[in-house]
Amino acid sequence: MQESQVPIPAEFHSDLHYVEALDTRSNEEILDSLSEHAPVTSEKNVWTYWHSGVRSMPAWCQRNVVNWVRLSGPSWSIRILDNVPSSPNNALNWVSAGLLPETFVKGTMDGPYTGPHSADFLRGACLFLYGGVWMDVGIILIRRLENICWRQLEDPDSPFEVSVPWMYGTVMANHFVASRKGNPFIKRWHDLFVHLWKDRINPGGMTENPLVSFGKQFKFEDSQAMKYHWEFKVEPRTVMEYIGQVLAWLRLCMLEDPNDGFNGAEYYEDKVLLFDSLSEDWGAEATIGFSGQDLFNVLTTRCDAGSESEEYQAAYKTIWRLLTQSSMQKITHGKNLTKGLALGVLWDMEENQGKDVAPGTFAELLRYGSVHFEQEREEIRYVKAQRPEHTIKKGLLEP
Repeated sequence: MQESQVPIPAEFHSDLHYVEALDTRSNEEILDSLSEHAPVTSEKNVWTYWHSGVRSMPAWCQRNVVNWVRLSGPSWSIRILDNVPSSPNNALNWVSAGLLPETFVKGTMDGPYTGPHSADFLRGACLFLYGGVWMDVGIILIRRLENICWRQLEDPDSPFEVSVPWMYGTVMANHFVASRKGNPFIKRWHDLFVHLWKDRINPGGMTENPLVSFGKQFKFEDSQAMKYHWEFKVEPRTVMEYIGQVLAWLRLCMLEDPNDGFNGAEYYEDKVLLFDSLSEDWGAEATIGFSGQDLFNVLTTRCDAGSESEEYQAAYKTIWRLLTQSSMQKITHGKNLTKGLALGVLWDMEENQGKDVAPGTFAELLRYGSVHFEQEREEIRYVKAQRPEHTIKKGLLEP
């Protein structure tokens, strides 16, 4: 067995141990394989989307996905769907047009967020049709999927069939969604979301739809009370329409359908495995705050910098906290939504190419450790789903 190229500090010996990558191919070999069509052979699928294909993704996102492969190994099939007509991974090769909004199929969507919304359309469809995990390409995966949720989802003695990161109330973060194939909750979630996009080419005004008009009542104070402190420069309503798929989730969690008997509130309480998104997915923000520039600075700090400096101490604390206590680090974009530039926007800039893996930096340590340092903790921070106080006795699409 090989030894770690990076020593684990003594204070973390009880938290981490070295493991070899489950896939030892080069970045290029892995990217080549991700460009091919991989038939579905099980429910152990990872799905994601980049409109113009894997080879045109930002390099830092490519490195994210390559490390998913290294961390997951051959038992998982990872697919990056796209919207390239000749691509073997064109989304319509996997999901029929009838399951998707017309604006996606015909390519008429406008606005600054066509990529994220396209991913939203495919998320529920892929999980319902095939099962597995949807992860946004901005995720740096730190913990193996089995040890986040999949072991519980595939256990016939476990009640859980769906798993998502929890924020507060019934609000979830949709950058990570796991589900068994053919799941009735995921099917209704997808159907409702696609219905909300009927005759639309962008999400503007979506909260006027009576099915999700409760979205107009959301305040940033609700998330701030749970220590989510993004500095938005737009109104709460704009954010809620941007995350319209979360609005669909919220309605479904309140629904007691008298027509088909499906009780979304009961299903959510009994069969959805939640984990704390601030601790497990945004551990960096929980440590140093929600400034993208601050996180960028942490990651560009050199590991051989003076250990007495504030910069080094912040970087050391943040990265080792991620490696020992997080399931993933979701790198956000929030383009045109927040006052400052998010890390994803900074890493996209030409002048910052390669900063996510620069030799000798804490960014390189995070990349290496996310694959090679396995956590000793047996469980992550799960949250018991609470039945919503207010329920709706209506059909899925009934105003």
